[in-house]
Parts: sequence; structure tokens; C-alpha cells
Amino acid sequence: MSFTSIINDIAKYLKRMIFVNMFFFSLVIPIVLLSLGVETSSVAIITALGGMLLCGANFYFINGYFVRKTESSLTMSYASIQNDYLYDDLTKVYNRRAGLVRLNEEFARAKRSGSKLSIAMVDADHFKNINDTYGHLVGDKVLTHIASTIKTGLRECDIVVRFGGEEFLVLLPDTQGNHASLPLDRLRERLSENKFRHNEVDIPTSVSIGIATVSSLDGDPMDTIDRADNALYLAKRSGRNKVVYDHNRRHLTPVLSHA
Repeated sequence: MSFTSIINDIAKYLKRMIFVNMFFFSLVIPIVLLSLGVETSSVAIITALGGMLLCGANFYFINGYFVRKTESSLTMSYASIQNDYLYDDLTKVYNRRAGLVRLNEEFARAKRSGSKLSIAMVDADHFKNINDTYGHLVGDKVLTHIASTIKTGLRECDIVVRFGGEEFLVLLPDTQGNHASLPLDRLRERLSENKFRHNEVDIPTSVSIGIATVSSLDGDPMDTIDRADNALYLAKRSGRNKVVYDHNRRHLTPVLSHA
């Protein structure tokens, strides 16, 4: 439910309450009292008392029901907007915009506290072939499968981002070197061995991964991403379905290789 529809509902309920009050005050109560032979002065008093009663009922309705209903609708709308802002519709991991915010936060924390932060770029191998062979809907399911496998195979504090197309960004706080490479290689192996099954057909879902750890030479997060991306390029160029770790700006080291 959008905020516009919520506002329209609020206006509609208020108009109904105003109409009911006017109807009772101006027509129903006086007519009923006069038809019963009540004196005009008494009609005025009873109408005033009735008006007070209706005001009290409206107050109870607004505070006890209407406000709570509106708060519930606003909460659901906010949650929906927040979900749209933070998460990728398809894979349910962070979208690029929210992921870059988290990246900047973690990079700043690592620089400030001296803690380690590793960044991995994960790319689905031969993804174009999957789309061309099985169709884009199946391709979407494969991406969802990859994202879910990565997300469930890492720590709760690790951050998974759909960076673009079939490429994912993974942030591993307080992690360096093989401590980042080994769990990601286990995920790579799991994806490679457990092919995605669709209509009784096993579809290969291997990934290539490049990893870099934030260093003192990195002035901003994109420096680290650039090194992780170069490591990913080496993994792709040397046969795919591999993890490559960038130790520094000069040396790229394959961790484990599986063609």
C-alpha cells in the first residue's frame, strides 16, 4: 500500500465521521426527540449531550482503532519501501546502491580501527550460454540459486551484494587472506558439484572468484574492488571455476583451481 493510498483512506474515514456527526446532530436526534413530544429546550440539551457522546465515541474510534490501523499500514509501507531500497528484487541480497553504502561503512571502519576487510568479486561462469540455451527465466533462477548458496554459506556478518548482472560483491569483515579464500572456495566447490536442476536437466552453476584485502595503499574502496576485479579476471582467463587471491598490487595467486 502506497502513502498516497493511505492518505486517501485517512481522508475518506474522516469525511465519513464528519458526515455521521452532522447527520445525527442536525437531523436524527432532533427529529426523534420532537416526534416523541419532547420540549424544544429539552431537545437542545439532549442534542448537546448526544453530540458529546458522539465526540467521545469518535475519539475512542480514532485512538483505539483508526490510529492503530493507520500505524500498521504505514509500518508495512515503510517496510516495503525499505525492502525495495535495500534489496535486489530477484536474488534478495543487497542491491548495488545499498551494497556500496555498506562497502563504504566497512571500509571506513577497517581504516579507522585497523581491522581487516576482504572483498570478493564473484561471477557466474558461462552465464550467457545459460540464458541462450535455457532462457532468461531459467537464468534468473540460476542467479537466485547462486546468491542463496553464497548467502547461506557465509557468516551472518558477511555481506552479499548483487553488483550487476551475474556478478556479486561479497564483503568479509575482520577477514584476511586464506581466511577469506577458503570459505569462498568451499562455496565455489559446492556450486560446481551441485548443479542446478531444471526440468530434469542439470545446469552447471560454477563461479569464478577474485579476492583482495584492504591495504594501506588503498585510498578508497574502489581501489580494493579494482584489485579483486583483476583477480577475478585472472580466474576467468585461466579457465574459470577458480578462486584467485590478490596478495598485493603485484602478485595474484590462485588459491585452488578446478577447470
